[in-house]
Amino acid sequence: MSVHTCDLNFLSRSDGSGLYTLGNTVVLASVNGPGDVKFSNRHYNKTHLEVVYSPRTGQSMITERAIEALIRRTVEQVILIRQHPRTAVNLTVQEMQDDGLTLACALNASCMALMDAGVQMKTTFAAVTASITNEGTIIIEPTLAQINESKAVITFVFEGQSFNVLATQQEGCLDSDDFNLCLNKLQVAAKDIFSFYRRTLEEKYLKIGIGHLVK
Repeated sequence: MSVHTCDLNFLSRSDGSGLYTLGNTVVLASVNGPGDVKFSNRHYNKTHLEVVYSPRTGQSMITERAIEALIRRTVEQVILIRQHPRTAVNLTVQEMQDDGLTLACALNASCMALMDAGVQMKTTFAAVTASITNEGTIIIEPTLAQINESKAVITFVFEGQSFNVLATQQEGCLDSDDFNLCLNKLQVAAKDIFSFYRRTLEEKYLKIGIGHLVK
């Protein structure tokens, strides 16, 4: 697996943020809320979730809109969306550097930023990507060069309690055996990411004098 790092509270003017590095892919996520919401977006029984994903250069196209939609669907499943009605949570995700793992990095950065902001969630989530070569070799967290030489790429998003799948995105064709093999391998890899989350948060709270472990 690639090296994961995350700088929490990276932006001082947001309620929570995380600069997440996954190999040579870097994404910055920031969260504001729950807070004020425009009247047109106000829901009497739930929080309005606003997700904006921006590419490193240029305007957002179909690929970026798909990433944005997947992040929104994932976050909607885990935050306590009915805990603070008539409010909004704004999640902004900015691609900084891309080496093939933008989707997974964006999702993991979003999770860390939500936790940094103290947004109440039912569970955490983590995304892992794998590519499958023409010879059938599975590469976990491949580089862009490896992805370009692969026949398929798949990303799973797992929740942090039972490691069930929250979402998945696939490019290319996989038979059922390869799909299940990828699922099993990435589920194991996700456990390491959740451990990384806990270590990162523990370090943050120890620095500010709170010696409890955030799960």
